[in-house]
Amino acid sequence: MPFDDLINFEARNKREERPEVQELIALRDRFIEDHPHMREVQEEIDRLLSTTLDPKVRLEILFMLISEKLIEMKEVFEEVVQLSELVLQE
Repeated sequence: MPFDDLINFEARNKREERPEVQELIALRDRFIEDHPHMREVQEEIDRLLSTTLDPKVRLEILFMLISEKLIEMKEVFEEVVQLSELVLQE
């Protein structure tokens, strides 16, 4: 029943995390404090992961986000290579 699922979801979210998970969350929070420009990325990750509890789907979401960032980095790298080639030609 949908209402029961909602109650179970809320109960799972209110439970205390294992110490290892708490430590990782604290590390993430410190990282965001040290790198505030990454807060938007973390909010996007949190928003997307909040849509499912299925570990397989959560990993697929993370893979998608990582892939997108790698594509962006590759494009920037290609631009830098082109610029460096232009400079070397001069």
